[in-house]
Amino acid sequence: MGETNELAGLAALVEDVGAGNVIDAELLEGCPVEAHELDEMGPEEAAQVAAHCFVTLFGHTVESAEGSDADSDEGRWSGTLDGFGFVISRDDLGDLVLDFSAPAS
Repeated sequence: MGETNELAGLAALVEDVGAGNVIDAELLEGCPVEAHELDEMGPEEAAQVAAHCFVTLFGHTVESAEGSDADSDEGRWSGTLDGFGFVISRDDLGDLVLDFSAPAS
């Protein structure tokens, strides 16, 4: 029961503050993928970046990280982390923005 409540609380937190996270040097601190590698990352690296940011933002250790799509020309990467979706995309200013979505109920 506690794990279900914890997951529900995490899902609510992700819904509230999981969108619009700019990937900057502070958020990437300690990430195995370095800032200069972001533009050319593949799906696995995108999943590593998203997992690192998820841990940093929400304090939840990611057990399963999977990148499903990577298009460096379009500036868009996506995948899942423990059932939570993620999309990394380039905004109009050239920043990479990370959005998380809670698992479907």
